[in-house]
Parts: sequence; C-alpha cells; structure tokens
Amino acid sequence: MIHKLGIIGCGGMAIGHHLNAVRAADVPFEAVAGYDIDPERLKIAAEKGLKTYDDLDKFLASKEFEMVLVATSNNYHCEMTCRALEAGYHVMVEKPAAMNCVELQKMIDTSERCGKLFTVHQNRRWDGDFMRICRCIEEGAVGTPYMIESRIHPANGSGCMYNWRGMTDHGGGMLLDWGVHMLDQLLYLIKSPVKTVYSDIKKLWSEEVDDYSKVIITFENGMTAQMEVTTYAPQPLPRWAVYGNRGAMIMTSDSQPVKIRRIKEETTEVVKVPAYENHAKTFRDQRVHHIQSFEELDGPKVMPEGNWNSVYKNIAGVLDGKEELIVKPSEVMRVFRVIEAAFKSSKEGIVVRF
Repeated sequence: MIHKLGIIGCGGMAIGHHLNAVRAADVPFEAVAGYDIDPERLKIAAEKGLKTYDDLDKFLASKEFEMVLVATSNNYHCEMTCRALEAGYHVMVEKPAAMNCVELQKMIDTSERCGKLFTVHQNRRWDGDFMRICRCIEEGAVGTPYMIESRIHPANGSGCMYNWRGMTDHGGGMLLDWGVHMLDQLLYLIKSPVKTVYSDIKKLWSEEVDDYSKVIITFENGMTAQMEVTTYAPQPLPRWAVYGNRGAMIMTSDSQPVKIRRIKEETTEVVKVPAYENHAKTFRDQRVHHIQSFEELDGPKVMPEGNWNSVYKNIAGVLDGKEELIVKPSEVMRVFRVIEAAFKSSKEGIVVRF
C-alpha cells in the first residue's frame, strides 16, 4: 500500500532529504503536497512536483494525504504537530521534536487523544557508524562496556550556527541541532535508567546560542556515557570510543572501520600485602590481574541496513499493522529530560540527579 504524505515547511531538509527518501524505489510513500509561508520555498516545492498551499487551513482540509511531515523551524513544531493531529493526520516531526518537555508532552497527549501515530525523525539511529558500534557491543567485542564516548568534532567547521539555527527563540543551538541525535543514539543503546547528568555548555563563537556542549550521563547499571559536540574542533578526537572490561574500541570517523583492542592473554595471582590492625603488622591476600598481550581486530564493515529511508519504511509497516514503531514518543521524552537536565546543570554548575 502506498501512503500519501503532506509536508509542512518546505525548506532544504524537507524538499531535499525527505523528498528523496520517500521517492526511493523501496519506500511505500508518495509526497503529494506542501505548505509554507515563503513563496520562494513554495515555488521550489512546485518544481519538485508537489501541490502547494500558502494557507494552512486549506492544506489541512484537503485530505489529499494521510500523514504530515512537520519540518518547520523548531519553535513551530508543537503548534503544527498538534494542528495536524487534530485535523486527523498521522504526524512525523523533524528533530528536535519540541522546545521543551512541556511542549513534547502536549504533542504526545494530543496524539493519544486523537488516536493518531506520532513519531520524530530520529533518522540517525540508522547511521552506519552507530549500527556498527551497536553490533560490536552486542557481539561482546570489548566484554561488558562501562564507558561510551560519542563526539562530533568537525576539523574544518565554520564555527557558527547559521540561519534560524543560530536564534534562541527558534530553538537553535548545537545541543538541540546535533546533540539531540547523539543523545538519542546513546539512550537507545543504553536502556538502563538515567542516574545523573552533568554538562558544560558554552557559546564560543555564537553570541546567541550554544555551539559547544559536553554532557556526561551516569546510569543505574553502572555505565557512563559522554557526549561532546561542537561546530569546530582544530584537533578532532574519535567519533566513538567504547571501553569495556575485556578491551576497548574506537572509530576515528564515521567513514572509518571500528578498531578493537581486546585482551588476548592474562593471568591472575594472589599476593600478600601488608595491612595494619590494632597497631600490629599483618598480611592480607589480594588478587592481582596481569595483562600479557592484546589482539588488534577490525569491527564489521558498513551494513546495508544503515539507510535513512528505513525511517519511512518502518512507519509504513506500522500504518499497515505489520511492524512496531521504532522511534517511540516515550524514548524521545527520555532524551528531552536529559537535554533539560543538561541545560540546568550547565547553568547552575550542578549534577542533576534523576
């Protein structure tokens, strides 16, 4: 079954990426209409074959499609999503889903009240680098992980947030733009409840929004995750680093293979060490671990399922009653709670406890 899509906000992401995704040969969607307040964007949408609207009420009343993509600037996500849901459409909204948890909860409540699907375009769950890291962890490449580091360090970045992404009132800033993807990946990978959040968020080149963020999360299962994102890093650090009790792995960039350094030979011995009790010298047994050698391995290559078109294929499967929704609103809310905790932590210089 082919599902028809209407688009609110005909900017570069919608008319570029999304239109290409739904027009891929294996995606059962057809983009048929677009709404925008900018005549220039509507002209481009029409050239791409969409029926265009400059009136939102007429767009929503047309009933020419069953699902709406909301791809406006972030400050309009909540309003447009709720209006489309109340008009009887399923909705996928671009990331970040909203400006805050209150808005997101309103969107979730409206979806449930209207009985319509609501999801968020967290397409980077299908990134090849992330899927390779997940595969390595699942296969026990480094044993039990205790620390996962995720970074975006562009060595040749411009150092600036552009257009509305550089405006606070439009929901701009690096944490909401890129950090929301990175946190979504980490929290999707680590299912354990969040214990604490500590962050350092800065305005290095931008006068209005953050362009550097470091967020450190601890989990109830003992794991720690660190996310760091900036617009410019003169000396980049690895895209991924995972440390476990049997070794470690890094990926220098998303185009490079995973490099694994795993324990090959090890011994354990019991030695006696001095201890002092009641002012007398005694000896106590301690177990000492020695690592004799490591083995160097390559992780899996790029896997074919690492394809952003999978977002739409999953939604089609849900609408057809054949699949479970992958990007769930409850998971998106979990990410937003961490984001709000990160802003609070940085502003007040505290560790936020969940």
